[in-house]
Amino acid sequence: MSVAFDSNVNITCEIAFDSDPLDSSQTYTDVSAFLRGFKITRGRASNLVNFQTGTALIQLDNSDNRFSPNQTTHFFDSSAGRTKVQPLKRVRIKASYSGTTYILFVGFVESFPVKYGLQGSDSVVNIRAGDLFKLLNNATLDSIGWKLGVSLLGQTTRLAFGQSQELSSIRVTNILNSFGYTDQAISTGQLQVQTQATTDTLLKAIQKVEQAENGTFFIAANGNATFRDRNFRLTNTTTPSATFGQGGSDIPYSDIVSTYDDQKIINTVLMTRTGGAQQTAVSDDSVTRFGTHSLTQSARLNIQDSDVLSIAKQKVVENDIPQTSVKQLKFRPQTNVNTWAKALGLDIGSFVETNVLTPSGTTETYELFIENITHSVDARTKTWTWAIGLSPAETGAWILGVSKLGIDTNISYT
Repeated sequence: MSVAFDSNVNITCEIAFDSDPLDSSQTYTDVSAFLRGFKITRGRASNLVNFQTGTALIQLDNSDNRFSPNQTTHFFDSSAGRTKVQPLKRVRIKASYSGTTYILFVGFVESFPVKYGLQGSDSVVNIRAGDLFKLLNNATLDSIGWKLGVSLLGQTTRLAFGQSQELSSIRVTNILNSFGYTDQAISTGQLQVQTQATTDTLLKAIQKVEQAENGTFFIAANGNATFRDRNFRLTNTTTPSATFGQGGSDIPYSDIVSTYDDQKIINTVLMTRTGGAQQTAVSDDSVTRFGTHSLTQSARLNIQDSDVLSIAKQKVVENDIPQTSVKQLKFRPQTNVNTWAKALGLDIGSFVETNVLTPSGTTETYELFIENITHSVDARTKTWTWAIGLSPAETGAWILGVSKLGIDTNISYT
C-alpha cells in the first residue's frame, strides 16, 4: 500500500525480507504505511571523476517495534528461528503519477539502527542502504570463480580475468553475470580491453574497463547496472528530457548555482596502457593562457596505443577552456503539477536544458547532463526537494571548421 505524497503522486517503500540479496526474483514487503521520510543521493561530483555508491537514508515508524532485529512478532522466520530484519535485504523506493510508476532507488540495507524516544514515547528505525556498488566493492574477481589452480567451465587456468582482447561491454557483462547480478543495461562498447588481475574488486575491475572505454558505469535508479560507451553522450543530445526555467511548460527551479573557474581545466594529458608507450596530448594555447593543468593515467587496459592517444586528445579538447555553465539546481515539482512526469523520468545521464533568467532580463540557455541526483522527502509535511548536479553537454568536441591538436576537423571522435 503506497502512501499519498499529494493528490498527484504516491510513494511506495518496499523491503525484500523474504529474499536473498542476489535472488533473480525479489519478493518485496510494502512498508510505506510506516514511512516518515527518506533521502536518496546518487551519482558523482562531476564528469571527470568516478561514480560513487548511491545511498538511501530511510526513516520508518517503529512504535510497535516491528523493525527491531531482536523482536519475534514481525518479520520472523520461525522455522529457522531467526529474524528476517537482516542487513543486505533489498530495498526499493518508487513513485507513481498518472498511472505510471517510476523507480527512484534500488539498493541493499546496510543497517537497521533503532532509535527510541524518552521513556519509550516513540521509536524509529533509520535505515541506511547502498546500491550495487557496495556489493561490487566487497568481492574480488577471484572470489567469483577465477582462482589459481582451478579450472572453471572448461577455461584454461590463469591469473587474469577475461580474454586478451575483449570488447569492453562484453567484459562488463561477464563480470556482472559471474557475480550473479542480471539487472543490466549495457551499451555496446567501442574499444577492446586486456585481461585483468584477479585481485581487483569487481567495482575496481569494471571502473578500469570504464576508463579504457572512456564511457560511464553507474547504477540507475531502477537498479540496473548501466554501462555506456564513449559515444553515448555525443549521440544523445538531440531532445532534452526536461527543460528547467520559468516558462509555462518548464520545471521551475528554486535555486541555481553557476560555475566558471579553473577547477576542470585539462590541457596536458599523459596516458600509458599496460605494455604500451606514453601518449601525450597538449593544448598549447590553453597552457599559455591558464598554465599547465595535467591529467596522468597509467596501466590502462586499452589494446592499442592509438586508442589511448585518441582518448587523450578527446580529454584535452573537451576540457582545455573553462566554460560558463550551471553546476547545480534545486526544484520542487509540486509547485507545477504538470511537470511531475518529466521530473520523475530524470536519471543520471539525462540530457536537459536550463533557461536562466538574468537580472538584465536576458535568458541564458545551457545544455547539460545530469551527474548526480538527491531526493529529500518528508512524508509527514509533504515536502520533496530535488537537487541535481550538472555538467556541460559536449554536443561535438571536434568543432566543425576548427583544427585542434593537429587533428583534421571531424564531427565525431576517432
